[in-house]
Amino acid sequence: MAIYTRPKNAAGHWRYQRVNTGKGRNRSDLQPPFFFRHGHNGKRVWTQLKATALSAAKAEAEAIETALEAQSKGLTVAELAQSDLNRVPLKIAIERFLDLKRSKTPKTVAQYALVLNQFLGLVRGTVRFVDQVTDDALDSYKRFLEKEGFAARTIRNRLLIVCFLLKKNGIANSTKLVEMPTIEEEIPESYTREQLDALFEYLDRGRLEEEKQRYKFFLGSSLREREVMFAEWDDIDFDKGTIRDRAKRDVGFTVKNHESRVVPLPTDLLEALKKRYEKRPDHRWIFANESGKPEGHFLRKLKTIALRAGLNCGRCRTTVTRGSYDHKRRVEVTCKTDNICEQWKLHRFRKTRATRWMENGIPIRNIQKWLGHRSLETTMVYLGLTGVDELRPKIDAA
Repeated sequence: MAIYTRPKNAAGHWRYQRVNTGKGRNRSDLQPPFFFRHGHNGKRVWTQLKATALSAAKAEAEAIETALEAQSKGLTVAELAQSDLNRVPLKIAIERFLDLKRSKTPKTVAQYALVLNQFLGLVRGTVRFVDQVTDDALDSYKRFLEKEGFAARTIRNRLLIVCFLLKKNGIANSTKLVEMPTIEEEIPESYTREQLDALFEYLDRGRLEEEKQRYKFFLGSSLREREVMFAEWDDIDFDKGTIRDRAKRDVGFTVKNHESRVVPLPTDLLEALKKRYEKRPDHRWIFANESGKPEGHFLRKLKTIALRAGLNCGRCRTTVTRGSYDHKRRVEVTCKTDNICEQWKLHRFRKTRATRWMENGIPIRNIQKWLGHRSLETTMVYLGLTGVDELRPKIDAA
C-alpha cells in the first residue's frame, strides 16, 4: 500500500510524491498531511488522511481500503472479516448475474438490474449473502410489491427474476420458497373485421398513408413490436414473398428465443411494400422516424388514432399524472377522452393473423414456426377463437 505526500516541486507546483518506506529507510522526518489513492465509482481518487505520523497513516489507509472492499460487496467490515470464500455476497452475485446477461437486449438488462437492485435495497441489513435469501426474504419482497400496487403478473415476473439469480448461485427450487401470485389467463382476442375495417377506413379518409402501411404491416406479418421496429429492407425476399426476422447486433436487437425465422407475407402487403421500396424514406429501416432511426412509437400512435377515430370502447379507466413540477396531480381518466383504450394493442394484430391462418387451414406446425414459438402448447393457447357469427353456418349444419 502506497502513502503519498504533496510537496512543491522546483517550478512551484504541488505534486503527489510516493513515500518510499523500504527496509532500512527512516522516514520520521516526513511531515503531514499524508494521502492515499484508491478506487471510487470506477475512478481513482485521492483522500487526505487524518493521521500525523507515517505509521498511523498506513493503518488509516488500510482501514479505508478494508471498508471500501466491504462496501463493494455489500457487507460490513465485521462481516467481511468473518466471511469465507464459499459464501457469495448478494451484491456480488447480482453484479455477476447482470454481467452474464449483458448479451440480452438493453431493455431486458435494465429490467433485471432494476428488479435485483430493488430486492437488494429491500433486504439490506438482514440479508448479506446469497445463502441467506430465505422464504421470508422473498415473501417480504412480494408484500412490498403488493403494497406498491403492482399487478399480479408484474409481481410474478419480478419474483422469477430473483429466483433466476438464486438458481444461478446453486439454490435449487427457489420458486417453491414463495407462493407465486395467481394470474388469470386471458383468452387471446383477435380484432374483428369490423374493427379493422373502421380503423383503415379512418386512415384512408384522413389520407394517413404512412400510418396505414405500418398497421397493415403489423397485421400481415404477425411480427412483434420490436421485430417490426428493427425490420430492414434486406429482410424481405420479394421473390419468395417472405420476411426474415433476425438479430441486428449493431443496434442491440436480438430475436426472441435467439432463433431467427422466415414468415410468409400476403400478396397485397408485398405489393404495398414494393411500392414503398421504390420511394423508401430510409435505405435500411422499413419504418424510420425523422432522425433516420427505427420508429418506436407504434402503440402510442395506434391508441391516438383509435381515440380520434372514435373507435374506443368508452369503458376503460385508469389514473394518470398530470401537470409538472410542484403542480403534479393524479387524476382518473377514461378512454372516452384519452388514448388509453385496452382494446387497441399491437399484439392483437399478431393474434388476428394467427387466427386467420388457422381459419384458412394452415397447419398448426406452420403457424407455430411462423409465430416463433418453441412450444406448440403456446401456439394453441395463443390462437384466438373464431367469432360465432362467422361460424353460424357450420353450427347450424352440425
